[in-house]
Amino acid sequence: MAPGNCSSYTSLPRLLTRFRARTALSVLLIAVNAGTVVVPAFLAQRIIDEGVLAGDRTRLWGLSAALFAAGLLAAGSALGERWLVTRLAEDVTARVRCDMFSHLQRQSAAFFSGARSGAIVSRLHGDVHGVRDLIARTLRTTVSSLLTLSVGVIALLLLDWRIALAAVAVTPVVYVLTLRSARILPGIARNVLTATADVDSLAAEGLSAAGAETIRLYGAASRTNDRFRRAAMRVRDTTVRGMLLDARLGAALAVVTTSATAAVYVTAGAMVIGGDMTVGTMIAMASLLTVLYGPITALPGCRLELVRGLVSFERIREVMLFEPAISDRPGARTATGRGVTFTNVSFAYPPQETTAPASLQSAREPGEQTGTSGGPPRDVLKRVTFTAEPGTTVGIVGGSGSGKSTLTRLLTRCWESTGGRVEIGGQDVHDLTLHSLHQHIGVVTQEPFLFHGTIRDNLLMARADADDARLLAACETAQIRDLIEQLPDGLGTVLGDRGVQLSGGERQRLAIARMLLKEPEIVVLDEATSHLDNATEHRLQTALQPFLRERTCLIVAHRLSTVRQADLLLLLDDGEITERGTHVELMGRDGPYRRLLNARSLDTRSGNITPMSPASSPGPTTAARASGSDASG
Repeated sequence: MAPGNCSSYTSLPRLLTRFRARTALSVLLIAVNAGTVVVPAFLAQRIIDEGVLAGDRTRLWGLSAALFAAGLLAAGSALGERWLVTRLAEDVTARVRCDMFSHLQRQSAAFFSGARSGAIVSRLHGDVHGVRDLIARTLRTTVSSLLTLSVGVIALLLLDWRIALAAVAVTPVVYVLTLRSARILPGIARNVLTATADVDSLAAEGLSAAGAETIRLYGAASRTNDRFRRAAMRVRDTTVRGMLLDARLGAALAVVTTSATAAVYVTAGAMVIGGDMTVGTMIAMASLLTVLYGPITALPGCRLELVRGLVSFERIREVMLFEPAISDRPGARTATGRGVTFTNVSFAYPPQETTAPASLQSAREPGEQTGTSGGPPRDVLKRVTFTAEPGTTVGIVGGSGSGKSTLTRLLTRCWESTGGRVEIGGQDVHDLTLHSLHQHIGVVTQEPFLFHGTIRDNLLMARADADDARLLAACETAQIRDLIEQLPDGLGTVLGDRGVQLSGGERQRLAIARMLLKEPEIVVLDEATSHLDNATEHRLQTALQPFLRERTCLIVAHRLSTVRQADLLLLLDDGEITERGTHVELMGRDGPYRRLLNARSLDTRSGNITPMSPASSPGPTTAARASGSDASG
C-alpha cells in the first residue's frame, strides 16, 4: 500500500469515497425502498373507500393489482439494495484489512516490541468486522429509518395534518430518552473493544506452542486461567451493561409509541364516528403509524451499533495514521557494494510510549504499577567505529547485553541509530531504500522465525522460483539435507507453529539454508550456530566457507571458537568497542579479550559450559530422533 493511501482513513466518509459509485447507488436503492413503504397504506385507503365501501368490484381488482405490483417493486428493490450493500461492506472490509496489514508490515521493530500481537490481531479482525457491520447493517438501517421516517411523516400530513402532528408529538420524548444513552454509549463501546483485545492478546500468548509449554513448565496454568477469566469477565460485564442500557431504552420507547398509537386510534376513531374521516383513511393512518414508529424505536438501537462501528473505525484510524518510525527518504537509492562502515555510531532505545499507539501497548490489571523509572533513555551503543572491507569477516564478541545484536540491527535499519553514520558501499543506509537494503543483507538470528507451513514454503520465502533441487542443495550446505530426506514428507513436512517440530539447532540450520538461497551481498550471523554441537558447527563452518569468502560477513558470537578465524575481532563492553584486532593479535596483548577467553575456558573446565554454549532446547525432537542426529539444540 502506498503511504499516501493512509490519508483516506482520516474519516469514514473519506474512506467511502473510494467506493463512491456503489455507495451512491446503494443510497438510491435504500431511498426507493423507503419510498415504497407508504404506497400500500395509500392503496389500502382507496381499496376500502373506493372499492369495498363503494361496492365497485372493478376498482377493487385494479387497486389490488396495483398493491401487488407495489409489493413486487418493494421486494425487488430490497433484494437489490441488500445485495449491493452487503457487497459494498465486504469490499470495504477486504480493502481495510489489506491496507492495515500492508501498513503494519511497514512499521519498525520498535512498533512490534511495544505493541501486543493479540491487540494487533484484534484490530485486523474485531475492529474490521465492526466497520463491516457498520456499513452492512447499521448505516443501511439508519439511512433507511431516517428516510422512512421522513416519508411516513409526509404521508401522514397528506392524509390528515392534525393526526400527523399528534403522532410526531412523541419525538421530543424520544430525544430526551436517548440523550443520556448518547453520552454513555461511546465509552461502553470503547471498553468492550479494549477488553476484547485483552482477551485476544492473552489467548495469542497462552495458546502459542512456546507460551503453552512455558505455562506448563512453570506450573502457571491456574494463574494464567485466572487472568484470562478476569479479562473475559470484563468483556461480559461491559457487554451486558451496554445491552441492558439498550434494552431499557427500547422498552421505554415501546411504551411511549404504544401510548401514542392508542391515542391516535381514539382520536381517528372519534373522527370517523363524527363523519370527519373515512374508514379507509383511518386504516391507512394506522398502517402509517407502524411505518412511522418502527424507525423511531429502531434508531436508538442503530445509535448503539453506530457508536460501536465508529469506535471500531477510530481504532483502525489510530493505527493507519500512526506513521512508521523508519521509512524511505525522498530520492532513496538502491543498495550496492559490500563494504560496511560504522562511524561514531550511538544508539538508545526510544521510550516505549512513543513506539506504538497506547491502546496497542501492554494491558495492565486495574491498579497495577507500570514500574518505569521515567529517566532518560540509556545509550546501548556509544561511538562505535569500525570498517568491514568487502569480502572480509568481522567477529563481534562480548558479554550479554553489551550491544552486539543491536549493532547488527542498525545495519538493516530495524532500529535507527541516534548518532553517527552507518554506510554500505560508501552510502549512508538512511539514503537507501528499505527494500533494497533488506534484499542486500542476509540475516540469521539465534532464534530464527519459521512459519507454520512446510519446509518448502519456508525456504521459498528467500527465492520463490527455486526448484526442489536448488532447495536441497542449500540444505546440504547448511548440513540439514540428510534430516529432511529422512522425514516421511521431505520438503513437504509441516513444521508447526514457529517450527516447533524441529530442535533449536535444526531451526538454525534451516534458517541458514534460507539465507543461502537469498544469496545476499552482506551476511549477518547473530549467534546463528549457538544451538549446534561442536562437530556439527565445524562441518557447517567448513561448508559455508566458499559462500562467505565472496561476501562481507558480520558474525556475532558468544562462543569465541566461532569467530577465531575472522579478519577482524571487535570486543564490545557496555556498548563500546574496548579492543579490536585478529585473534592472534588480541591474544598477544593480555587485554580484555584474552582475559575473557581464559575466563570462559576456566568455566568450561570446571563443568560450567553455559558461557561457551547457550542453553539448548529441552530435548530431541521426533524429527531429530528420526534422523539419528543429536538434537543439537
